[in-house]
Amino acid sequence: MKKLSESFVTAAEARSSLDKRDVEKLTYEQKICLDFLKKHFNIPAEKSRELMNELQNIGRINDKHASIIANLMPKTKEDVKLIFSKERTTLSDEEINKVLETVTKYEN
Repeated sequence: MKKLSESFVTAAEARSSLDKRDVEKLTYEQKICLDFLKKHFNIPAEKSRELMNELQNIGRINDKHASIIANLMPKTKEDVKLIFSKERTTLSDEEINKVLETVTKYEN
């Protein structure tokens, strides 16, 4: 199978996508996924996309990192550092503080 394109979405966007489909036509795995997403991700898809866009404007944060941050909603500097621990990209303390401020704005 050939991959045509790749894009990163947040869990809230995945939930929104599954919510739009007829539940009876979802596969078993999709139903389990939808149930999990409903229990753990309450932020609206539009807000999660706004959060991703705002995070990408901070600095060296790409789509992948922005979607991970939007899904995990880190609360401490250590949480943010863990997200980047296996990456070549490291954020400065100033950038980490901006990430935390941005995430705080979008928390419920």
